[in-house]
Amino acid sequence: MRRFLFLALVVPFLTSCSSLWGNKKEVKRPPQPLVAEEVKKPSPEEKAKGYYQIGVAYLQMGEIPLALNYLLKARKLSPKDPKIYNAIGFAFLKRGDYKRAESYLKKALSLKKDFSEAWLNLGILYEEKGDLKGAEECYLKALENPLYLTPEAAYYRLALLELKKGNRGRAKRNLIMAIRNNQDFAPAYIELAKLLEDEGKLEEAKDIYFKLISLYPKVQELYCRLGELFIKSGDTLNGKKYLKKCISIDPSSSLAAKARRRLVELDGQAP
Repeated sequence: MRRFLFLALVVPFLTSCSSLWGNKKEVKRPPQPLVAEEVKKPSPEEKAKGYYQIGVAYLQMGEIPLALNYLLKARKLSPKDPKIYNAIGFAFLKRGDYKRAESYLKKALSLKKDFSEAWLNLGILYEEKGDLKGAEECYLKALENPLYLTPEAAYYRLALLELKKGNRGRAKRNLIMAIRNNQDFAPAYIELAKLLEDEGKLEEAKDIYFKLISLYPKVQELYCRLGELFIKSGDTLNGKKYLKKCISIDPSSSLAAKARRRLVELDGQAP
């Protein structure tokens, strides 16, 4: 009995010792120092993409020298990218440097023959130089690509060409095609409204301006044109209303000054 009692006392003690110190002494190691991860350097392609995006942003702001600075850096790092050449060509086109613009746009097309945006820009260049036939060929080339994301731009340019040649029917068809491809494309709507106004279809023209105002409520030109349409149709009260709205959007603009002069003509006093 005592033997069993001894074992009963010893076993719990040994067990408690085991849990307290362990069968084997654990060695605690000091924590490893944190090592900063190596920063991955961007590849030339990634740098070129960044420069291109900055260049395009400056281009959209009208900052041509800054745009060219970044776009030329992008070209140096990625000399086979057609969109970079197209952007550089467009920048020179905006500057009026037709020779360089044509060189870069043609380089873009040599790298990508179905590059619709480059065809469009080359067409605009030819149109500005007075080569209407060359411009038309470029716009049609842009439309040959079924994957062209903004065909409305090419149809719109074709419409303007037809107007220059006096082909109002063809111009209207191209404007309708532009709108069919992008129902929010304001330039095509405005030209179509002008054609309808010339044809005496004033109510249809008004409907177009009302639609555009619902889409672009801060565009002054729309209110100015709508005001003139109301005046032309004999509704001077609404004509004045929309001319005043044009002024209120940006009182310091040239359109506001034009609207003020028109109001003075109508009633002899500024609003």
